[in-house]
Amino acid sequence: MATLVIELPPISVILPAYNEEAFIGTTVTSVLESGFPCEVIVVDDGSTDRTPRILEGFGGQIRVVRHPVNRGKGAAMASGVRAATGDIVIFCDAHLLGLKQYHLLSLVLPLVQGSARGVLGVGTSRAGIFPQFLIPVLTGQRAYFRCDLEPLLDEMERLGYGVETFLFHRFPQEQTVIVALPGLVHLLKPRISSPPVAAKGYWRESVEILRTLAYLGGVSPDLFSR
Repeated sequence: MATLVIELPPISVILPAYNEEAFIGTTVTSVLESGFPCEVIVVDDGSTDRTPRILEGFGGQIRVVRHPVNRGKGAAMASGVRAATGDIVIFCDAHLLGLKQYHLLSLVLPLVQGSARGVLGVGTSRAGIFPQFLIPVLTGQRAYFRCDLEPLLDEMERLGYGVETFLFHRFPQEQTVIVALPGLVHLLKPRISSPPVAAKGYWRESVEILRTLAYLGGVSPDLFSR
């Protein structure tokens, strides 16, 4: 029987986290126990809950980048890329259940063995307040070559929750692959926070996505500093 050998370049898995005490430990443990060869970087985006203490418990198994104050998801992702040493970076949300090695491998194979420059992963979850067809655009599970992201970092860090929409439009569709991640559950905001906090989060996410769409349409970047 023939054996398939896949050689992977250095890979960094980046987890942006803001007040994720409920599931950040589970998600980090899943990555570490998957056996997937990678460095794990968690960007603590100014958390005020037990997230920093939970991350300390992993010691040298992970690298932690801390923002003194909450700067938004785009800034957290950009800081993760700046800290990364891998040729490929995988972004994962901090509140995932069932993350396995084959999920991470599915995200990088189109980059390693094909002509893709971006990979979007769709797991098992509902779309929340957003239409189902937007899940591939907004998914937090995605992979890119680090060299392709580095010229975009200054823009990314200003876009908050709009960063996924920005990246979707910056990479040509013919170079973007959507992969299924069966069994991977992305927990929605009502599962990880109280109803008022979830509602505030959805409102912020919607506003930042709309601002990003306006930015992509040519509106002045000064909009994001107001």
